[in-house]
Amino acid sequence: MISRARSKGIPLYYQVMRSLKEDILSGRCARGERLPSEHELTRIFNVSRVVVRQALDILEGEGLVERMKGKGTFVAEDAAADKAPVLSGYIEDFLRFGIALTVKVLEFGLVKASPDVASVLKVEEGADLLYVKRLRLVEGRPFSVIENYLPYEIGKLLPMALMEDQPVMTLVESHAGVPIEWASQVFQAVSADADLATLLDLDLMAPVLKMTLTAFTAENEPVNLANVYFRSDRYNHHGYLRRRRTSDHLTWTVAEPIQPAGA
Repeated sequence: MISRARSKGIPLYYQVMRSLKEDILSGRCARGERLPSEHELTRIFNVSRVVVRQALDILEGEGLVERMKGKGTFVAEDAAADKAPVLSGYIEDFLRFGIALTVKVLEFGLVKASPDVASVLKVEEGADLLYVKRLRLVEGRPFSVIENYLPYEIGKLLPMALMEDQPVMTLVESHAGVPIEWASQVFQAVSADADLATLLDLDLMAPVLKMTLTAFTAENEPVNLANVYFRSDRYNHHGYLRRRRTSDHLTWTVAEPIQPAGA
C-alpha cells in the first residue's frame, strides 16, 4: 500500500520520496517487494515521471531500494531491519515515519550560569538556571543527547514528569506561557568525550555533530539554550539556498523549499 499525503510548499519529489520512505520503514512495503512501476507511481501521486525518478534516486542513494534493469524497483532486503533511518532530528520526522522514539531524563535540576551560558541567555553569571539533560533513542538505539538551559523564572514552571513526552520548547509555551517566535542554530563537529561516547555508544573521540539552538520570543528575549549532540551516522540536515546577485557580487541566502524544474 502506497500512502499519498501531499503538503503545500514542499517539493513534489521530496513528498513522493518521504511517502515511499515511510511505507518502507514502517513495513507496509515489505523487504524484497517490487514497487509500482514509474508509470504507476506517476498515476498514484499525480506527478511527472521526472519527479518519480528524483524520488527513487534519493531512496536508492540511501540504500532503501534497488533498481534491477528490466525488472523494476524493489525494496532492499535490509531496508527495514538493519539500516537505521537517517533523520532530521525533529519530532515530526519520528511521528511521520512511525518510528519508536524513547526519551530518558538523565539530569533535572538547578545549576549556576557559566559565563558563556549567561551571555547567551542574558542573565547574570552565577544566576540560577534549570538544567535538563536527556538521551533520545530511536528504535532502541542512541540517537542524540540534549542539554537544555532555561532561565529560572521559566524553568521552575516546567514539570519533570513531561520531559520524556514533550519537547522542552513545547513545555515553555504550554506551561510557562512564553510563545517562542524564532531560533538560531549553529552546527559544529566535535569529538565524543567519555560521557558522550558512553551515552551514544561510540568510541572515545569519535566524531559527533553538535547543534547549538537558542530560542527567542517575539521581543528577541532568549528563553532556551539547547546543546544537542547527534550520532553523525544517524542525522541528516536538509536545507535550501537561493543564489542572490547584486551589482558587484553573488551570495547565498536561506530559501523556502524550491520546486524543481519539470515537477
